[in-house]
Amino acid sequence: MNCPHCSTVNPDYAASCSHCGTSIVGDTATVQMQVMDTAALAPGSDFGPRYRIEALLGQGGMGRVYRAYDKDIDRTVAIKVVREGFVGNEDALRRFKQELNLASKISHKHILRIHDMGTVGETRFISMAYVEGQDLHRILADYPKMTVERAVNFARQLAEALAAAHTEGVVHRDLKPQNILVDKDDQVYVSDFGLAKSFEEGAIGMTRTGVFVGTPRYMSPEQVEGKPVDQRSDLYAFGLILYEMLAGDVPFIGESTLKVMYQRLQERPKNLSAVKPGLPNYLVRITMRCLEKDPADRYQNAYEILADLQGSTSSIGSRSIQIQIPQFAERRWVWAVAGVVLLVALAFAIPLIRHLIMGKGGTTGSSISGIPAISQGKFVAILPFRILGDDQSLGYVAEGLSEALPARLFQIQGLKLASYSAVAKLNEGDPIEKKARELGVNLVIDGMIQGSPDKMAIIVNVQNIPEGRMVWSDTFSGTAQDLLTIEDKICDALVSALELNPTNDERARAGEHATENIAAYDLYLRGRNAMRGQQDLKNVDAAMNFFDDALKKDPGFALAYAGLAEASLVMYREKKDAFWAEKALAAAQQAERLNDNSAEVHFVLGRVYSVTGKSAEAITELKRAIAIEPNSDDGYRGLGSAYLALGEKDQTIQAYEKAVQINPYYWYNHNQLGNAYSRFGEYDKALAAFQRVTELEPDNAFGYLNLGVVYFQEGKYQEAIPYFQKSLQLQPNYLTYSNLGSAYFYLKRYSESVPMFEKAVELNPNNQMFMGNLADSYRWSGQPDKASATYDKAIALAFKDLEVNPKNTEALGALALYYGKKGNAPQALDFIRRARSIDMADVDLIYTEAVVYALAGRPEDSLRSLREAFQKGYSVEEAQADPELAKLQNRAEFARLVAEFSRKK
Repeated sequence: MNCPHCSTVNPDYAASCSHCGTSIVGDTATVQMQVMDTAALAPGSDFGPRYRIEALLGQGGMGRVYRAYDKDIDRTVAIKVVREGFVGNEDALRRFKQELNLASKISHKHILRIHDMGTVGETRFISMAYVEGQDLHRILADYPKMTVERAVNFARQLAEALAAAHTEGVVHRDLKPQNILVDKDDQVYVSDFGLAKSFEEGAIGMTRTGVFVGTPRYMSPEQVEGKPVDQRSDLYAFGLILYEMLAGDVPFIGESTLKVMYQRLQERPKNLSAVKPGLPNYLVRITMRCLEKDPADRYQNAYEILADLQGSTSSIGSRSIQIQIPQFAERRWVWAVAGVVLLVALAFAIPLIRHLIMGKGGTTGSSISGIPAISQGKFVAILPFRILGDDQSLGYVAEGLSEALPARLFQIQGLKLASYSAVAKLNEGDPIEKKARELGVNLVIDGMIQGSPDKMAIIVNVQNIPEGRMVWSDTFSGTAQDLLTIEDKICDALVSALELNPTNDERARAGEHATENIAAYDLYLRGRNAMRGQQDLKNVDAAMNFFDDALKKDPGFALAYAGLAEASLVMYREKKDAFWAEKALAAAQQAERLNDNSAEVHFVLGRVYSVTGKSAEAITELKRAIAIEPNSDDGYRGLGSAYLALGEKDQTIQAYEKAVQINPYYWYNHNQLGNAYSRFGEYDKALAAFQRVTELEPDNAFGYLNLGVVYFQEGKYQEAIPYFQKSLQLQPNYLTYSNLGSAYFYLKRYSESVPMFEKAVELNPNNQMFMGNLADSYRWSGQPDKASATYDKAIALAFKDLEVNPKNTEALGALALYYGKKGNAPQALDFIRRARSIDMADVDLIYTEAVVYALAGRPEDSLRSLREAFQKGYSVEEAQADPELAKLQNRAEFARLVAEFSRKK
């Protein structure tokens, strides 16, 4: 008899197709079904005293399924009347009951819950929830060209169901579209969990009647071979179903069941991208990994599939930078928002017109080959823990684990750990391999959480990226109230999995708890989670309330005070009210008094000092933090930034070089070192550092951006343009638009610079430098009215920067330039004097002073400042091209000065 779905020839006695599982409707099959199974139940008839049959929904090899009315509880249910042949002996019946009992324990919204098993006369039945809709088999028949969005929606729900079942130890073993019900709202329900195993007899995977366990169309290779199966067999079937939803059919099709089975063992499935070109790469990657012949090469659990599905399909924000963060926003207290790429530091500006921006952070989610081998050391990253499913009530637990585990492992020598802030900057949607490459690590720890605060399962994996294998995986369960204990267990397990040999002192420090009061810890984590939504000050206010409540539970909880300090800094940044700066300082100092041995506390206090312009105090705190965590490249980058703010060249370079030494494979360390060399005029060394960035991260826009900046600083404007254009090609953002506009500006291509600066301002309208650049381009392209109005906007923005930090020399220098260009020489001179009195060594300010003097009609003073700038390494070529120095460039003294310093190069 031919199957109506796949045309496979089946024996006349077959109740369903051996290839695809479709019920076979025909005279012989119908008669045989009536002989083998209970006679059909007529609609309207009673089935025992409790149920009234309403309609036949379908039939297959196991029996028939009816829609029925449950009189006892007044609801519609589904009744599966089981064919006698499946449960005809006591041993099979015993195992059948065991599996049903196990399956009934699964409680998940995407699993069809089994209510009861019973007997009416000689007929055994199962009652279960009724779903008004169709099975996936029928949907695929009606809609073979399913949209990617719908397929992913179904796949995500199916993976959630598998994850829940496998956690309870239940493996389906006969997963197929006929067992997947879909309601009118496209909600998925998986049926027949736990049934397939009950029909096994022996290791060969066949029943007494010689029928293989499972449906050949969706069998895993190990099922075909009669080998023992586990949850990975379900994942293989999941891959086949996902393949069918995306491509319109499964990869293995033959004229017979044996042919299909043979293909499963001997042939690789056709690559999905070849069958259906244009599919997203991540979907192809997920599908093909599920279909690996060897179970060890597949996903090891459904949580991993969910993580890749959720990470790749989550809403990823624009790659244009949206938020700028002060220098000391590094480490764990990063102001990160999922899906938005952030800059870690304030933009670096190169005078004359404060226009050229050094890219100092962010991510492009690049793919590189420079991952260190395991033999070179253990470079480890702990990725943010994911919440699986739609219920995000465990978000604060994930936040806590993502921070607590790095903090503990930082105490142990023998591994080099990527900082929390570096991890937080990653593009959430990138695969683990790309994240590892971006961070320069060879071992990745990732985790997933499912459940509720009252019952949660935490999967933790360690992956060896260079060798492409899972090193270790384990599951930890408990409640949110057990979190401190769970953290201890995970940390101990990771120490073992990573083959670390900590000293007793290191073990003791790693095992320290910030608080022993679980209620206080719970409130603290909720506060940290609220801080993730800090663009809305209501969330910041909520976070402060959580921290305050935590301190009521435990007044000695130092990290809760640190949280208050960070929240207060956000309020200070947004409201420009000194009250919040004072509150931040008081909270951070109290945190230090409570726990002087916490690196986190010292980092937070250092951040408070830096934001309020106390760089020397910030350095002291950073050094104390580094003394506690000497293996933190993040800490040394922060220290280098603090020294850079003070113009301390040697200490700046040493700090950044130390960061590179700790992790030479993390591109951001080289980027910061290159920035420092650039700031101090050592352009050859800066170029070498940024070239290393492009080697480690060939698809990272910032490496090319910064190479262009250095060429610009050397006066090689035409050479800088291709690097800026390459950066824009990889990642359009306001930094690069502004820099490309600057290159056009210095080449006197003013009309071409205007749209570049306009684009930069469009993307970031609150940055005074971009606004100033645009004003310059209007002024020199013959649009004086626009220029004047735009300078006024730039001045207003610069004053806002000063409200946050009155010692912000960048803002003071910018004000000097803007007033000078508007013709207000007294104001310009006053602002540059104030800036220079704060920082006498900054070469950019010295050059700005030369420009301000030239605009004020004081050429001799301008030449003197220009000499000082050249002595400190400022670009002679830039001064020669600067239109603001046009009158000075006509003087013989300027020509002699240029000749003198050109010879010294």
